[in-house]
Amino acid sequence: MKSRRRAREAALQALYQCDTLQDWSEAAVDLYFTAFQSEHSAVQHPADMENCTFARELVMGVASHLAEIDDQIAGASTRWSINRMCRVDRNLLRLAAYEIAYLPQIPVSVTINEAIEIAKRYGTDDSPMFINGVLDNLATLWCAPGKRTSIPLHTNNVKKSAAG
Repeated sequence: MKSRRRAREAALQALYQCDTLQDWSEAAVDLYFTAFQSEHSAVQHPADMENCTFARELVMGVASHLAEIDDQIAGASTRWSINRMCRVDRNLLRLAAYEIAYLPQIPVSVTINEAIEIAKRYGTDDSPMFINGVLDNLATLWCAPGKRTSIPLHTNNVKKSAAG
């Protein structure tokens, strides 16, 4: 992996695998990264190893906070339950929500931009706009203008409308 984007793409693929198999265990994550590393044997450079570590950190972070993240995404998406979302969109939203909530060293704008760019590559034609809308809702609720606040996902930060 040569960039953080490639690390995020690998994390998305691992999350997709876990979601498809409904297995969020560390063993399932290890299975993906073992296969990924053997397939891309050039993961010898220190920067590549750092990005592989970053990708694995993202996946394990999402897996360990899955229920809270899904609750927040469901509350921030209008008329779309988690189960109705396409699998790529759902897992890309999980990935970005984890970054926003738990990795304050990464600017929110970078996380949202990366998610949109990855959605253009892996999602449907509507994915970038959908991803942008949901993440913008989350960021608006979680972050003061220009400054990120502490985001305890275990509390319900997202208010559902009376109709929804």
